[in-house]
Amino acid sequence: MLNRILNPAPTVYKWDRFFTGFFPGLVCPLLAFGFFYLLQMKEMDLHGFIHHSMIPDILSKILSFGCIINLGVFFLFINSSYYNAARGVIGATICWGLPIIYIKLFM
Repeated sequence: MLNRILNPAPTVYKWDRFFTGFFPGLVCPLLAFGFFYLLQMKEMDLHGFIHHSMIPDILSKILSFGCIINLGVFFLFINSSYYNAARGVIGATICWGLPIIYIKLFM
């Protein structure tokens, strides 16, 4: 299965690769974290916001918001017929989802 992910069937699209979707899928939740900071916590400095967001309940909500942003990236790739890149976004979302589940259940 790993061979199929890393060496997908050739497509006519140059950018239709797993890692083309995986990297934006990892970066978009981080951008959502920054976006959330700019919208909600303007009066707090960045260091204080990061310290405040380490509370498990708040951290899981911010990370979940980032995974919702990945939904938009996923549909962008699906509508462009970049199916392998869409798989990469799903893989990155799973990588973000596992810590969210851990935080919700065990912290």
